[in-house]
Amino acid sequence: MRHSRGFIAARSHAAFLIGLMAALGVIFFLRYRMPTVRPGVVDYARLLEDRPEAAPLHPTGVPLSEQERAWARIAWTYFERNYQPKTGLVNSVDAYPSTTLWDLGSYMMALLAAEDLKLIGGPEFESRMNALLASLAALPLVDGRLPNKAYHTATLAMVDYDNSESRNGVGWSALDVARFAVPATLITWRHPRYTPAVRAVLQAWGLEDMARDGQMMGSHRSREDGGLVLVQEGRFGYEQYGAKSLFLLGLDVSRALRYEVGVDVMEVAGQRVAYDARLPEDHAGTQNAVLSEPYVLEALEFGLNSTTLPLARAVFHAQAGRFEDTGILTAVSEDNIDRPPYFVYNSVLNGRREWAAFAPDGSDASAHRSLSLKAAFGWAYIFAGDYSGRLLQGVAALNDPQKGWYSGRYEADGKVNTAITANTNALVLEALWYRARGPLLPAARALR
Repeated sequence: MRHSRGFIAARSHAAFLIGLMAALGVIFFLRYRMPTVRPGVVDYARLLEDRPEAAPLHPTGVPLSEQERAWARIAWTYFERNYQPKTGLVNSVDAYPSTTLWDLGSYMMALLAAEDLKLIGGPEFESRMNALLASLAALPLVDGRLPNKAYHTATLAMVDYDNSESRNGVGWSALDVARFAVPATLITWRHPRYTPAVRAVLQAWGLEDMARDGQMMGSHRSREDGGLVLVQEGRFGYEQYGAKSLFLLGLDVSRALRYEVGVDVMEVAGQRVAYDARLPEDHAGTQNAVLSEPYVLEALEFGLNSTTLPLARAVFHAQAGRFEDTGILTAVSEDNIDRPPYFVYNSVLNGRREWAAFAPDGSDASAHRSLSLKAAFGWAYIFAGDYSGRLLQGVAALNDPQKGWYSGRYEADGKVNTAITANTNALVLEALWYRARGPLLPAARALR
């Protein structure tokens, strides 16, 4: 009987210990898997504490060299070649008559840069800007509310992802509209005479539909009944960049603007990198990729501050660290490619997977991992130092003077990714414009 009682007592203690271990396991699991919510302001400078020699910011306000002016002219060639004179729009991809609000925003940035850098004269600038704003005012809207995700550049018709006409539209992207909001704000500072036309375009759009509970909202068509389904849009990096842009339009995107909520940190190539803790497997496959582009755009347009500077540096240093570890020149972003699947996201981190490359449907695309020309150009003019010089040298020859800049170079075989796009060529122009002016929104406000 004593043995029996001892066994029962031991069993109860064992059950307690097993239960305690299980509880601790659940806590550890939740801590590891769930978003990290940090109240207050995060000290993002800690991301760089293992790198005492952080890359300094590249000098700006510097006249372009003859070489840089030649690079700018090559980039502008894309917008000459792909201009649609009947509508004033520009193709998103070379010789393909389709565009998005993101790419129209990129074109408007390129147009502003070309005018300020004296690549075009006043009459051409005015002709192009007037035509673009007139077409923006005439765009058919999804349910009469907001711009569709894609348009035919020759007809202004709403189209689907195959560039086939879609009479009702496929939905809208808050991030795409946010991209357009930057040049829309810039032009009112640089050329106030266009303010009435810009205001008329924006007032015709139901901007309030893009914000709910402080978050950015996109939409898509339901497969069941074809109705619009609203979805939260944006992940860490892009979300804050887009929210800043939409804030300029007066929208309540207060939650999307925050940098300290729902973020976690992981070490990549010896560098701690911040990422969105909403993992794809927990959020219907929505990717949480860390890419160069939102940080590059943030730097070029808004300028980096005490929060965004260490974030951007960390992403840059991780890519430099990969080069140090592997000898592979690394600048990752999302890009069109010249072979199936035709679009690839190259990331520092996605779903806790380092250097993940994936297609829009989430499938693996590591065979198409590449050096992104637009990311390389952006980083090269944001941060100074040896790695920036290597990036610029690595992409300087990747262009066709008659067509524009290519999208980059594949890692696997060293071949050039010959896709030529508005986004890549616009970012080259933005980087060079930033070189001459500094952060573009503050520079525009400083003009007298």
